[in-house]
Amino acid sequence: MDKEDNIINVNFNKAKYESNEILDEALDCESRSKALKLAKKAVEIYPNNIDALSFINQYETDEIKKLEKFNEIVKKATEELEKENMFEEDNIGNFWGLIETRPYMRARHNKLLCLLNLGRYTEAIAECEDLLRLCNSDNMGIRYILIGLYCLLEKFDEAEKLFEKYNERITHFLLPMAILYYKKGDYKKTKKFLKVLNDTNEFILDYLIDYDSIDEEMFYQEYYSWGSEEEAALAIKDLSYLLATVPKFNEFVMKSFK
Repeated sequence: MDKEDNIINVNFNKAKYESNEILDEALDCESRSKALKLAKKAVEIYPNNIDALSFINQYETDEIKKLEKFNEIVKKATEELEKENMFEEDNIGNFWGLIETRPYMRARHNKLLCLLNLGRYTEAIAECEDLLRLCNSDNMGIRYILIGLYCLLEKFDEAEKLFEKYNERITHFLLPMAILYYKKGDYKKTKKFLKVLNDTNEFILDYLIDYDSIDEEMFYQEYYSWGSEEEAALAIKDLSYLLATVPKFNEFVMKSFK
């Protein structure tokens, strides 16, 4: 590397650092307009700041336009990682553990949420499966979305394999499995999973029976603990698209456990 290249590299790293500092300020900002202004400034300083681009796009209200923009952002992020040879075979499965991949993974997660909101479930499944291929440890909790989608489209074998792979006894995993066996007509297994679900979270069955009893403020909790009311409420909210496909499920729960 000659002197001129070294100067360019130093300036590049400085711009990237300053851009991230401004984005951090935007993330901590309570004012929406000020946060957007700061994020846009971060992009001006460093146009390839993927997190800043994603942050700005979160405020897009048209879901179709939002998805189109996230497709562009993911493409830009992909090109950046390709320059750094991050898609080499040794790295596949270890994404997120590699710090450089995190903005890319976050952008893909945002794209996935857009697909869900638009009801493009088959595409969302493909997105989930690829994200899990890239990151076996699944630090972003993609598996909790995927198991619900498998149950929604009645991909029973895939759902069971996913459940067995991670073998977690938490609300967002157990509820889809209970619905899965209900859809299959295996009511014995449905009750088995509902019992485990109740043992895991004492609030969930009451909320399944009566959605109106949920305090909607719990839907917006940033943090919650396992087994809490907030977890139960969020599970109902996150899986509302799946629960809508089994309109008599709450009656089954009530007759079985009340």
